[in-house]
Amino acid sequence: MSSFQPAQPFRFFDLPGEIRNNIYDLLLCSWNNELEQAPDMISKLSRRRPAYASTALFHTNKQIYAEASDYMIKRNQFVRITCRGLDVRKLFLAEGVPVITTDARKVSLFNGYVMHMTLSKPAFSPSAFQFAEFEMMMLRADLPVLCAQLDVESVMADANSTTSEHASIHASIRFNCAHSRFFTTKVQERLLNPVATLLRGIPNLSISGPVDTTLAEAVKHEIAGPRWTDPDATLEEIGMGVDVGKRQWQQDNIYAAAESWAYAMRTLERMRHSSSWIGLHKVGGEKFVNKTADLHFTLNLLHAQFLQADMSRHQVQGPLVQRNGRIALHHLHKCETASARFAQHAAATWTPSNQQTAKMLFRHARCLRLMKDSASRVKAVTLIEEAAALAPTDLAIRDEKDLVFMWNAELEELQRSVAERVSESATAERSSVWTVVISVFAQLAS
Repeated sequence: MSSFQPAQPFRFFDLPGEIRNNIYDLLLCSWNNELEQAPDMISKLSRRRPAYASTALFHTNKQIYAEASDYMIKRNQFVRITCRGLDVRKLFLAEGVPVITTDARKVSLFNGYVMHMTLSKPAFSPSAFQFAEFEMMMLRADLPVLCAQLDVESVMADANSTTSEHASIHASIRFNCAHSRFFTTKVQERLLNPVATLLRGIPNLSISGPVDTTLAEAVKHEIAGPRWTDPDATLEEIGMGVDVGKRQWQQDNIYAAAESWAYAMRTLERMRHSSSWIGLHKVGGEKFVNKTADLHFTLNLLHAQFLQADMSRHQVQGPLVQRNGRIALHHLHKCETASARFAQHAAATWTPSNQQTAKMLFRHARCLRLMKDSASRVKAVTLIEEAAALAPTDLAIRDEKDLVFMWNAELEELQRSVAERVSESATAERSSVWTVVISVFAQLAS
């Protein structure tokens, strides 16, 4: 008789629970450290992919499904994020926020998340656009990154166009009742800690579900506080960004300088449109408001300076020059209206100095010249003359005045040349017509 014994099926549940958990951990809870820049995501988000595509494990049998699901949910602690009425392109300060998916259908069908955070704009807030609901699913381990990068001030800028009143973003956190057995006090604290330590200026947070009431109230109290409280320290932080950028500019590292100025500008705008502003204004008074207005003017002027330097380096790339020129003009318009804007919304008494005004006019004239905006050449001449009158010893303004005048003279010469050609062409055409007429009459006479 044959001694062959048929292979017996592998009895997975004969393995010790610890080994089974190790298998679940490897197949369901291992994630790649390297993030992917997915084309279907907004630029600030990056995809976190699982190390193994092992969802087939759930289809083995009901017992494995139940055990593996419990382990996966408890170990990964998925967090769902929903944004309503918000421009998510402005919601994050920097790139590299890790998410598993932004597919709304997949997110809505998956109930394995432990916490659901919703961020929304108040219904009464004015908005030029109605943004669609945006969904994200992420790991609890990546929640600190998201909270650190959330810019809840910039997404509310259109609702806080004045600085006398401030509307805050609405936020709610709901613990998933379906997984209440996982929510020990330690797990609750771990889930809420990034929110409590990194978010500020949200006075209307609601926390619901199977969560400790005392812990929830403590978190709500923490994030209701203002992000900026010290006027001098806030201005020093912004001013440091200006100074760092200037040093980088002197070292001919203009792109690093632009990044420093952009960060300082964003900090200023976030502060100005946040709930912190009223308290800062109250403590710092007129001096604080005037210094903020001065920094606002300076940073916009520096942005225009960078864009024009970039335009000079890319003269052959017409579209890029025109794009940078339009953005530079936008910044210069902000400079022009800074005094009136801060006076209207914050009772500021600040006005730009003659030197600042001269720099603004000089930048405006230079921008028109670099854009080769021939329709605005007369305006460019007027602007540079006004700048030279305000700062007669400024060498950069003198040089630009020469260039603007030369550009204007070239355009005038070109116009004269074109006019002469048109005139000569018209004369030649009339002469040709009369020649034909005379020829016809001569033929008739003969």
